[in-house]
Amino acid sequence: MDNYSIKSVTFGGFDKQDVIQYIERTAKEAAENQKKLLEENDGLREKMAAAEQEISALRMQVEELSAQRDTLQAKLQQEAFARQALEPLKPLEAEVARLSAEADALRPDAEAYAQFRERIGAIECEARKRAADLEAATAVQLQRTLDLFRGQYQVLMDTFESTAAHVNGELRKVEVNLTQLPRAMDQAGAELNQLSAVLERTAGGEN
Repeated sequence: MDNYSIKSVTFGGFDKQDVIQYIERTAKEAAENQKKLLEENDGLREKMAAAEQEISALRMQVEELSAQRDTLQAKLQQEAFARQALEPLKPLEAEVARLSAEADALRPDAEAYAQFRERIGAIECEARKRAADLEAATAVQLQRTLDLFRGQYQVLMDTFESTAAHVNGELRKVEVNLTQLPRAMDQAGAELNQLSAVLERTAGGEN
C-alpha cells in the first residue's frame, strides 16, 4: 500500500476530504488484493484438481501393474509346477522321438489312404447321384407307361361299352322277334291248315 498523508486542519482534527479519499483508496486496494487472491485461489484449485486426477490415474496404473505382476507371478508359478510335473517324463523323450519318427514314416501312407478315401467318397457320391437319376428316370418312364395304359384302357372301355350297347340293342331286337315268333308260327300253322283244307276240297271235287 502506498503511503498517503492526511492533512490536519486547525480546528476539528484531520481534513475530511483526505480521510474519504484515503478510505476509498484503501477499499479499492483491498478489493483488488481480494480479487487477486481469489484468482490465485481458483488457479490453485484447478491445479489441485488436475493433480488429483493425475494421482487417480497413477493409482489406477499402479493397480493395473500390480494385477499384471500378480498374474505374471501366478503364471511363473504354474510354469514352475508344470516343469516339475514334466521332470518324470524326461526319460520318455527318446520314446516320443521314436514314435515321431514312425509317425513321419507312416505319414505318406496315411495321406495316400486319405486320398483313397476321398476318391471312394467321390465314387459313392457319383453312384448315389446316378442311382437317383436312374430312379427319377424310371419313375418318369413308369408314369408315362401308366398314363399310356390308362389312355388305352379308357379307349378299350369306351369301345367295349359302345359294342356292348350295340349288342344289347341287337339282343333286344332278337328278343322281341323271339317273343313274336310263336304268334307268327301259329298264324303260319293256321294258314297251312287253311291251305290244306283248300287242297283237300279241291282234290275231292276232282274226284
